[in-house]
Amino acid sequence: MKFYVTTPIYYVNDVPHIGHAYTTISADIIARFKRMCGYKVFFLTGTDEHGKKIEKAAQEKGVTPKELADTTHQRFKELWKRLNISYDKFIRTTDQEHQEAVKYFWLKIKKNIYKSKYKGWYCIPCETFVPSSQIGEQETCPTCGRKLEFLEEESYFLSTSEHKENLRRYIKEHDVIKPDFRRNEILNAIDDLQDISISRPSSRVSWGVRVPDDESQTIYVWFDALINYISAIGYPKPMEFWPADIHIVGKDILKFHSIIWPIMLMSAGLELPKKIFAHGWWKVKGQKMSKSLKNVVDPFELSKVFKEDTVRFFLFREIPFGNDGDFSDELILKRYENDLAKDIGNLFLRVSKFSETNFPDGVRKSGNLNFAEINLSNILDDWIKSMSELDFYSALNLMFQVVSYANRYMDIKAPWKSLKIGNREEAQKIIYDLCYLIKVILYMLYPFCPSTSTEVSEKFGIKIEKSKSEEDLKKDILVGYEIFKVSSTGVLFPKIEG
Repeated sequence: MKFYVTTPIYYVNDVPHIGHAYTTISADIIARFKRMCGYKVFFLTGTDEHGKKIEKAAQEKGVTPKELADTTHQRFKELWKRLNISYDKFIRTTDQEHQEAVKYFWLKIKKNIYKSKYKGWYCIPCETFVPSSQIGEQETCPTCGRKLEFLEEESYFLSTSEHKENLRRYIKEHDVIKPDFRRNEILNAIDDLQDISISRPSSRVSWGVRVPDDESQTIYVWFDALINYISAIGYPKPMEFWPADIHIVGKDILKFHSIIWPIMLMSAGLELPKKIFAHGWWKVKGQKMSKSLKNVVDPFELSKVFKEDTVRFFLFREIPFGNDGDFSDELILKRYENDLAKDIGNLFLRVSKFSETNFPDGVRKSGNLNFAEINLSNILDDWIKSMSELDFYSALNLMFQVVSYANRYMDIKAPWKSLKIGNREEAQKIIYDLCYLIKVILYMLYPFCPSTSTEVSEKFGIKIEKSKSEEDLKKDILVGYEIFKVSSTGVLFPKIEG
């Protein structure tokens, strides 16, 4: 079994922000989950380093575009290391192999390409032409709100007419656009689809891949960038991992991935991606983050205050994946103090400390498990389904059902009372049951908080292992150990001052 998950490749005109982190952590969560299920996973991320936007940013900084890209892409790599991102490949569009693949792809679909003149409104930040029907009196971009430029220039175009209906049928029949409420938006956009401009005059955009056999034109940055999903896995050679199982993108670039990219693939005779998931934006007090408003959340600064697992956890505990969310320091601190420190961290500490103190040789199995008030099998069925559907919010809610039950179980069973009256066997039975519940919790927590889960599993003598399938994962989670050799976890989420 194989599984291919991608993030967009990120522009290097600026340093990474919380939105980049959100997208990439989501891909990491599903990659880790699929590996747990026994899949051979390829997880791709990287940076988009061509185009007018990069040229302009480099000029403002007094460096070459390549110098800017070489510096900024390292910031993304540093952040992914800090956030414990388990990517398999980090691609750059300045990689020679990628550029050669772009040229090959162009020639492959050349029969569908023609040269003509384009006249219309252009958004430099979005690197795209905007149809007149979408422009209001202010002449601003409907996506980013910035001022548009009116351009008239020569360009190569990709013909779309023969693929429009096939694309519409594919989207309807294969349920490819997620979440579901975004599907109609794309189907409506296909109605207005014109032939796609896929080059820019080199006199205006010089930083990029030149059109084969025509140095006067530079390949459109989006056309160039989208090809990374296949160039990274060997194109034009045979590709083990294509088609992609899921492209994870922000909602602002859904049309590029669900319309332009499939049209390109159809033109080249390649299979289409199986799923494209468009998530929402993180806002601050209801406003979209922007440098002008000085409200951009810096994930580097955030990870100085909180562990990386706290950042990972908060982003998917706070809102359903796919919706917009509102970020604040107060909200992440509340999740840290209540969900992580009080509910999870305190459970791990109480059970591990009691075990280490009273059963230093290990907590042995004695008697059958009996959790009358909770059906772990059903919960795990629902959890695996939620994780497979990228419903991370529900998956964490299901995990907290087990966390809450385990905390109640310890309070009600009170193993210290059994010890006090000399019933050591009963105390051990209670603690064994709790260690078993913690094993279940650690598996459910691992994709979201891998560092914490790994650290705690070692303290409990638990090994979070890969299974052979989703069905086997459930069986492996529910298998009990003969003995849990436990040492104290210590305080995992200490109080944050200030």
